[in-house]
Amino acid sequence: MVAPSGGEKDQEAPRCIDHFHQIEIDNNKESKLTYVFDERIQEHKFVGNFYISPPLNGVSHKVKGNVLEIIIKDYIDTNLHYEVSFGNCIKDLTEGNVLTKLIDEIYTFNKEINLQPLEVSLQNSLTKEDEKNHWVLLYQFDVQDSIIFKTSPNYVSKSNIDGYFVFNNIIEGSYKVVSLSGDDYFYHEDEIISFSDKLFVAGVDTSIKLYTFNPLYEIDSTEILKDTTITEGGNLTLNSDFSGNIVLQLLKADKVIVQEKFENTFNFTLKNISTGEYTLRAFQDENDNGYWDTGNFSEKKQSEKTYHFHEKITIRSNWDIELEWITLE
Repeated sequence: MVAPSGGEKDQEAPRCIDHFHQIEIDNNKESKLTYVFDERIQEHKFVGNFYISPPLNGVSHKVKGNVLEIIIKDYIDTNLHYEVSFGNCIKDLTEGNVLTKLIDEIYTFNKEINLQPLEVSLQNSLTKEDEKNHWVLLYQFDVQDSIIFKTSPNYVSKSNIDGYFVFNNIIEGSYKVVSLSGDDYFYHEDEIISFSDKLFVAGVDTSIKLYTFNPLYEIDSTEILKDTTITEGGNLTLNSDFSGNIVLQLLKADKVIVQEKFENTFNFTLKNISTGEYTLRAFQDENDNGYWDTGNFSEKKQSEKTYHFHEKITIRSNWDIELEWITLE
């Protein structure tokens, strides 16, 4: 005789089976959003993931059994359309399966408003990796740059695992677009940020790509290694469409092993490289200091542009490799 197994392990996230809106436009009354799930739930990193866009103040939540309740003690503007996101905010009580995506809407009462979309993608300016779980923030064009990251935005969203998000509820106007890592909309030391060089015009522009950077990032010159004792290395020649001052880097496990600087040429040759497998990166050395420089939001300076070769490179002893690297940019 054996004990019963209890069936297969639950691997499904909680599912919302019903919801109710009690919206009050009177300043003295609170609004309430109620969500009923198909099983008992608990919080999961609620702070840092939950948001309403456009943002509202005086928002709290309560979980009881299989019900999530959102209480809003703020004015609901009838000229706006709100989105409520619960992605990564709750999980089931027994197995801890996380609900990764759930977006609800508080519809505007003004049917004449034209709502505009905006697709946003985030990519790390140095590594070119997609930036997931970063806040994407929109501020009206007349908000001073000095208080961005210090005040509440007009619209907010969060990038998904592919560094991507779509706003669907923006009213016409011009906006500044920035992004920020962390749990809230305010900058804290060593967080990752990005900003757009131009205003986003709702109803005209439909997509934007942002390149993130750490404002406090500094290159440690001791990380750039080169073995000068190599006697039987290989050579690498690149033919490219790069222009200006270019620095080429060969990396192993994200550590720069070989770095060479070139000026105003389309042909690049790295000689006597130790055998092994590398990734190849290049950057535009705009200030001619030989190092990659991060961005500066207050100076409206983007980080130096980087390029990553699409595949790894294998260097063999006494072999010459010649590659084409066309960026089309």
